[in-house]
Amino acid sequence: MTYTIDLLNKVKTKYSLPTDYQLAKKLGVSTARVSNWMNSKSSMDWDIAFQIADMLEIDDQKVVHGLLEDKYENPRLVNVLSTHLT
Repeated sequence: MTYTIDLLNKVKTKYSLPTDYQLAKKLGVSTARVSNWMNSKSSMDWDIAFQIADMLEIDDQKVVHGLLEDKYENPRLVNVLSTHLT
């Protein structure tokens, strides 16, 4: 499971949202976007990631660090970015 999916599932749990449709409405995005995130077809925008961080009361830095590997495939880039976050 990716960090993106983990975040989305945590929002669904916290707000008792049984479907991706309800999650999409809560986040103000289309169901297609949620579906693409859940199926790892696209990565979450930073604005939505920070919205979720606020909803879940998670530190922004933790969310950024968690999403790096979901958003970027280059391990060298992920390593450099991760190093600067700690």
